[in-house]
Amino acid sequence: MADLPTVADPAHVERAWEFYRSIGSPKYICAPMVNQSELPFRLLCRKYKTELCYTPMINSGCFARDPKYRAVNFTPCAEDRPLVAQFAGDDPETILAAALHVQDHVDAVDLNLGCPQDIARRGHYGSFLLEETALIEAIVRTLVRGLKVPVTVKIRLLQAGLEPTLHLCRVIQAAGASILTVHGRTRAEKKQEIRAANWDAIRAIKREMLIPVFANGGIENFDDIQRCLDHTGADGVMSSEALLEFPALFANIPYSVAMQDQLAAEHLALARVHYEFGPVAVRAHLFKYLYTGLQVHTDLRDMLSNSNTMEEFEVVARTLRERRAAHEYTCTSPETCGQPHSVRKWYRRYLSDDGQPLRPKANAEPEPAPEVDLESCNWF
Repeated sequence: MADLPTVADPAHVERAWEFYRSIGSPKYICAPMVNQSELPFRLLCRKYKTELCYTPMINSGCFARDPKYRAVNFTPCAEDRPLVAQFAGDDPETILAAALHVQDHVDAVDLNLGCPQDIARRGHYGSFLLEETALIEAIVRTLVRGLKVPVTVKIRLLQAGLEPTLHLCRVIQAAGASILTVHGRTRAEKKQEIRAANWDAIRAIKREMLIPVFANGGIENFDDIQRCLDHTGADGVMSSEALLEFPALFANIPYSVAMQDQLAAEHLALARVHYEFGPVAVRAHLFKYLYTGLQVHTDLRDMLSNSNTMEEFEVVARTLRERRAAHEYTCTSPETCGQPHSVRKWYRRYLSDDGQPLRPKANAEPEPAPEVDLESCNWF
């Protein structure tokens, strides 16, 4: 590990900043999310002030060898720029082969070193590569040498602590990465083990780095964005879960159930035109947009679970909107009106009212299994 270069080439650092400026010096960024940061969602986010979007994480092996997989998992669109395509994998040449297929349609290629799910452990990618510094260096350097677009990297904090994380960041920068995104949590800090994002660690990394740094984690509302930028000194803020529930996050529009219903309708209209990833993605988005209402109107939650067509999705969204518009949109005394109201946001599903992690209840039903198998290349 000590033999790997850790000093960045000054000419590369200048090129990295030129690249950042060339895409508009973005501060509001949509994170890469499996099956969720697909084209209709990205276009909706862009309508509401998102300045840079990442594709969902793409399996590099499948993308490199399977034309059908490529057609399903990447759709060029002139309105969808600037755009970064994110790949997962552990073989430098395979990731390069995959990235070569998209380099003419994106502004950069990103290496996923942040996915903390068990499927990433089994597949040997994402955050389960973080301790393999030499392999990471080889992947980044191979991509930098083989692509004509810049290479970016997204990481989580190493479980071993800040100094090993800083060392990894220096190696990534020296290997030629043009932007580094840091999720301020370790791979163990997820779901019921979620903790506050470590903005102090991101600040320490930003002070060390010479290239642009994006901060990820701990963004629930618009006020958090500036707090994060001020605290970390980062050049941009990347949102995932808050943006998934509320794509208007970066537009500083107040959160409301009426706005959630509007966003659901707008997403469905976009999905009618760009049906990327099919019903799996549409259903998942509606569960997040409409989460508060579906906790109250459980018959519609069950209906959505069994919906598979655009017509069925539209019935669920329209029915919930009509029910809420009849009372909830205009009610000024929800505590005393005697009518059920939507309360808990999807973003806080693992948190108590005071922000502490919620532990699973005894005999609670397990969460649904992922609807996508990245290992088999079968996404449906």
